[in-house]
Amino acid sequence: MSGLGTPLLTHSRWWLAATACGVVPLLLGALLGTSAHQYAMAVGLFVLLIAALREDQPWWALGALAVGFASHNAVAIALAASAPERAAACMPDGAGYLAAQLEWIRTGQDPEYDWVNWVPAHLHLLVGMTLMALTSMGLLVLVQGVYEVDLMNYYVGQVIAQSSDPVIALFAGWHPWSAIRGFCYVLLTVEVASLSLSWWTGRTLGTRRAHLWRWGGALTFFALDMAVKWLTLDVVRSALASTLGFPPG
Repeated sequence: MSGLGTPLLTHSRWWLAATACGVVPLLLGALLGTSAHQYAMAVGLFVLLIAALREDQPWWALGALAVGFASHNAVAIALAASAPERAAACMPDGAGYLAAQLEWIRTGQDPEYDWVNWVPAHLHLLVGMTLMALTSMGLLVLVQGVYEVDLMNYYVGQVIAQSSDPVIALFAGWHPWSAIRGFCYVLLTVEVASLSLSWWTGRTLGTRRAHLWRWGGALTFFALDMAVKWLTLDVVRSALASTLGFPPG
């Protein structure tokens, strides 16, 4: 499978391939009313990920995942804002997540945002994602990641559609801590997939220094995710409530 993606790893092709993986399955999913695009996108990015790691090019792997998810998010948010019924059909559980988030914005009440719940949940997620990446060379993390970002994309698209200030809705709706978490798990996926591929093939991929830097970067983003969430939770909720016309409180 890694050999299939190797011809795409050129300076003129990798970003086009990553963009296609992020956008084309979504457009087909919206057209057909199916969420199968989430699996197709994950597999496409997985091919690019493993091809880059096979060539010991972790920066290409990071770039491919970043471009794939960024392009996907942009199109998914636009779709959710302009065609919510089509978006709901191809983004499972997006409507339910939107309802929960609007309730939190309106009232400030949501067990998910109580620190006694989200702190251990973040720790469990870190351990779970690491094990999933290790046992699947990153594929299962990509499948779960596409599902998770589509929850956010549907919610953000609808907040933008209902907002008096789409810019605030975009940057506050895609919570800053969630964006940081995305960087954390992209970096973690590349690092753990590299280790897994190395163990399975018996090849040495990367230097000890490079592995330490990537682990350090992932754990730094993880800590930053928690710190930003702790410090800005009420600020973000207030900004969203204001742009949606909810009473302060």
